[in-house]
Amino acid sequence: MSSVTHRFRLPRHLRVPFAGRAFLLITLGVGVAAINTGNNLLYLALSLNLSLILLSGVLSEGTLRHVTLSVRLASEAFAGGEAFLAVTCSAGAKRFPGISLVAILRTGEDPATVRFPDIAPGTSVTRVVPFRPSHRGELDSFHASLSTRFPFSLFEKSVELDIPAGVIVYPRPSPPVARREDLPIAAPSGRPFLSGRVGAFPRGVRGHLPADPVRDIHWKATARTGRWMVKEREREATPGIDLLVEETGTPEAFEARISDACGAVLELERQAVPFRLRIGDRLCADAHDPDRRSKALEALAKARFDLASPPAPVTPS
Repeated sequence: MSSVTHRFRLPRHLRVPFAGRAFLLITLGVGVAAINTGNNLLYLALSLNLSLILLSGVLSEGTLRHVTLSVRLASEAFAGGEAFLAVTCSAGAKRFPGISLVAILRTGEDPATVRFPDIAPGTSVTRVVPFRPSHRGELDSFHASLSTRFPFSLFEKSVELDIPAGVIVYPRPSPPVARREDLPIAAPSGRPFLSGRVGAFPRGVRGHLPADPVRDIHWKATARTGRWMVKEREREATPGIDLLVEETGTPEAFEARISDACGAVLELERQAVPFRLRIGDRLCADAHDPDRRSKALEALAKARFDLASPPAPVTPS
C-alpha cells in the first residue's frame, strides 16, 4: 500500500485559507444568481472570478517550479541545545521569480519556519534559523514543505521535499555539576604525550607552509635548497588523559557515558589538556591529532550500542 500511495502521490498540495473559502462562496453565489436571473453582468462577474482562480493556479505553479532548498549547519549542534541552520533557497533554473515562499523544516523538537519574500531568477537567498535537535547522531536528510500563497492569497499551494543534509548532532554534554573534577571516565596515561606547546629545540627542517611564522624560517637550508624551509621543533611532553567509553550495561547507561565523555572532551579542550578517546576497543581520537576535538565529538555522535542477544532458553528433553 505504501508503494502505491507513493506512486500516485500528488506533486502539489492545495489548502484553502479563510480568504479563499470566502471567495469561493462569493463565486458560487454569483453563479447561482447568474443562472437564476440570466443577467449578463452577473455572468461577467462569474467569468472574472473563475479567471482569477485559474490565474492564481498558474502563477503559483510558476513560483514553485524549479525552486530548490539546501541546508547546512551554521553552528555546532548538540542534542537538546540550540543550534543554527543555514537554509538556502535557490532559483537558479527559473525564469520566473520565487515570490512569497515559506519553507517549513521538520528538524527537531519544533519545526523551523523560513520565509523568502522574493528570490530573483538565477539567484539564491540564505536565511539562518534556530534548530534544536532532540537526539544525537547523523541526520541524512530533512523533511520540508515549500509553499506559497502568491498571487492573491486565495489558495496555498505546497510541495513536499526531502533535503539532503549530512548534519552531525553531537551528544548532549553532561553539565559541570554532574562531573567530578577528577573525570571519573578519565585516567592518566602511563606515559606523557608529546602534545604540549612547541618547544625551543629544533629537530629538523621541512617545507614552508602558509601558517608558519617568519621567525621559524631556516635561512641556511633555504639558501641551500633554493626554496623556503622552516625549523620543525620538538614538542614539550605533557601528561595526557585517556577517555574510555565502555560498551557494556544498558542503553541508558551507555548514553550517560557518552554524555559524560562529551562533557569531558569539551572541558579538556577548554583547558588545553591532550587526551585520547576510546569507545570500546576502538581508538577514535589521538592526542597527536590537530583536530582531535572534532574527531572525538563525531565519534561520540555516531557511536552505537549493540545489545547482545540473550542466550536461547534451554528446553528440557
